[in-house]
Amino acid sequence: MNNDRVYHQTTEEWLAEYETGVVKPAKGTRSQMCNLVLTFDHHRTAKAMSGIVILSFIDMASREEYVSFFNADLTWQRGPRKGRQKTTGLGAPFYPPERGNFRKWWLRTLNTEPQRWSTVHKELKSRLKGLQFTGLTDISHKKNGQPFNRVKDLVVLKPQLENNFETSWEQLYDIPF
Repeated sequence: MNNDRVYHQTTEEWLAEYETGVVKPAKGTRSQMCNLVLTFDHHRTAKAMSGIVILSFIDMASREEYVSFFNADLTWQRGPRKGRQKTTGLGAPFYPPERGNFRKWWLRTLNTEPQRWSTVHKELKSRLKGLQFTGLTDISHKKNGQPFNRVKDLVVLKPQLENNFETSWEQLYDIPF
């Protein structure tokens, strides 16, 4: 790990580290695939630019929080409040855009659409309960400099539920007795 950091350092980073003695991670070594087993905890929304939904996951081993970000529309779609901003925060409603990453991730994860995309926030807890995820992790920083764990490319860990007898038979068939 240490050699990997040194290998990806630029000359300026090496000189700054040599002069100050403060070790900073190289830019190329931040993202890494870990043996994380994440479970869904909750979601929240925030008003950043046009709106985002933040999915929060808990690591089973260390109990640390990992978050994933998706774009979302936080305005009302119909009725007298059409175009107004929805309330944001823990468990708030959101509308994932068509051809957006959230819809792609949802379909890749669950292989089915929700009853309505505008009420997908109501189905998150029940549909993701019991699933385990993994992905690429890195340490990002908030505007105030506070670090947090971020996960990208969320993938469902699917345990093997049954033995594939056909493959076992072919393996046994190839073994000369």
